[in-house]
Amino acid sequence: MADIQDDRKLEETITRELFTSFSNVRKLMGKVHSNRVLHPAEFMMLGAIHHGGGKCGEDKGEDCAPGVSISELCKRAHSTKSATSKMLKGLEEKDYIKRITDTRDRRVVYITLTETGNEIIQDSTKRIHEFMEKTIQKMGEEEARNLIHTLNRLYDAMQEVTKESDESSTL
Repeated sequence: MADIQDDRKLEETITRELFTSFSNVRKLMGKVHSNRVLHPAEFMMLGAIHHGGGKCGEDKGEDCAPGVSISELCKRAHSTKSATSKMLKGLEEKDYIKRITDTRDRRVVYITLTETGNEIIQDSTKRIHEFMEKTIQKMGEEEARNLIHTLNRLYDAMQEVTKESDESSTL
């Protein structure tokens, strides 16, 4: 009985420490990429727009979208349509994004970055890369690679738990 309680306390301690570590890293990364103009959530939205749309590869042909749809942004941000629309309105007012109406279906709207939005993403990405390079130098290459491996294992385990949770909730 004591062993079970000890195991549970250990799991609770590890859970708390992991949560604290993630929270600390998230806060620090927010400061690093912050350009004092954007809220971290706005920056993440600009990143989702930058990486998600307007890239017409050879395999897409004429069906190529000029940007990313609002519904796709909702999925990526794990956000409601109203919350996403509110954030997009603010980004549009700051001239970081623009809306493009589909010529074949006027109900469909795509979001793309403006030149100003692209500059913010490029500047922030450069700052983050420089910060991470300095961090890796402090950690050492081997420790950084071990961390990457561990984080990938954590991600895989979390994916499995999420999948199991989704499967059990649909039964």
